[in-house]
Amino acid sequence: MSPSLYTAIDAHFLAPDALRRVALLTRHGRSSAEGWFKVEMITLLDSLTKDGTIDDWRSDFPITEDKKLRCDFRLVIDGKPLWVEVKTLIDPARQAADIGFMAKGGGFADDLVKLMRAPDPNREVLLFVLPRPGVDEWKELLGTYARRIAPLAFEEKSDVAAYPGELYVCKLGLKEMF
Repeated sequence: MSPSLYTAIDAHFLAPDALRRVALLTRHGRSSAEGWFKVEMITLLDSLTKDGTIDDWRSDFPITEDKKLRCDFRLVIDGKPLWVEVKTLIDPARQAADIGFMAKGGGFADDLVKLMRAPDPNREVLLFVLPRPGVDEWKELLGTYARRIAPLAFEEKSDVAAYPGELYVCKLGLKEMF
C-alpha cells in the first residue's frame, strides 16, 4: 500500500464518529464488525477513486480464473494491483485482542493462503483490532501467531503504539514464501 492510502485509511477509521461506532461494534462481535469495516472500506475507496488517490478498485474480486477464490478488495494504484483482505479481531470483554483465537492458529491464515494465489505480488491484510492491545502484548501475540502459521509470513507495516485505545488498524504485507 502507498503511504497516502495508509493515511487515508487511518483518517477515515480514526475519525471521532467512526471511533464511536467502533465502541458499539466492540460489544456486538466479529461478524457485525467485519461487515461494517468492509462497507466503510467501500465508502472510502469510492472517495479515493474520485480524488485520484487510487486508480480503480473492486470488491469481492476473483483471484482465480474459476472464480472460486475471491479477495475482499482489489485496488489499482499507479497502475499496479493491490489485493486486500479485511479481518477483525474483537474481544467484547475489553481484554486485549482476541488472543485465544489467534494463539490457536485461527485468525487470518486462510486469508494469507488465499492471497498467495493472487497473480500479483502486492498483497495485504487490513486487520482491525478492537480494542487496541498493549504494545508488548501485541508483539508477543503476533510473534506467536507468525510461528504457528509458518512458512506463511507477513510484515507488520504499522505501529500499534500510534493508535488510540479503541482501535488498531494493523497493516500486514504478505511476504513471499520462496
